[in-house]
Amino acid sequence: MKHRILFITAIIFLTIGAMQASAFDGQRKGFMLNLGIGFGQGALKASAMGTSVTADAMGFATDFKIGAGTSNQFQIYYTNRALWFSPEIGEGENKISGNLYNGMSAAGVTYFLEPQAPSVFFSGALGIGVTNDQDADYPMDGFGFTAGVGFEFTRNFVAELTYMHAGVSGDHDIDGVDTSISNLMIAVSWLAY
Repeated sequence: MKHRILFITAIIFLTIGAMQASAFDGQRKGFMLNLGIGFGQGALKASAMGTSVTADAMGFATDFKIGAGTSNQFQIYYTNRALWFSPEIGEGENKISGNLYNGMSAAGVTYFLEPQAPSVFFSGALGIGVTNDQDADYPMDGFGFTAGVGFEFTRNFVAELTYMHAGVSGDHDIDGVDTSISNLMIAVSWLAY
């Protein structure tokens, strides 16, 4: 997994380094930085022998991107999205709860339908999804994707709805159990370019 992360990071920085340096000039072409917050629904699902259990809840989300625009309509970047949530499973005395996070570090792209705001856009990313109980020492990770749609309503301010999914595994896996994570989140971001 670490080799994949290093490979993705190297590709992004080589692409950015090969582009003309320009930043904060009101054009999407050149350096870009995205900082966002939001909320969403996170889930951790375990399946075995035709039965599945899902732990899900609403939570707080963050969205970070850094990269470059190759034109005023296309951007390539490193992205890190995360969602913190506290699901409860079971009822009464059998109820258990935890403080989980899930998210993804990935290489992503965005395509804007218009060269200037306002504009609808579509995004996607491939990378490493991670989940962990905040009180535990053994995260699970695996390959996954995100897909999103958004709107830049005025220059430098966007709202985006994204779906993330990854199959994950870890050091404490149980044989025959498939585990996956997902989240659906909406974030409002400052998109600097």
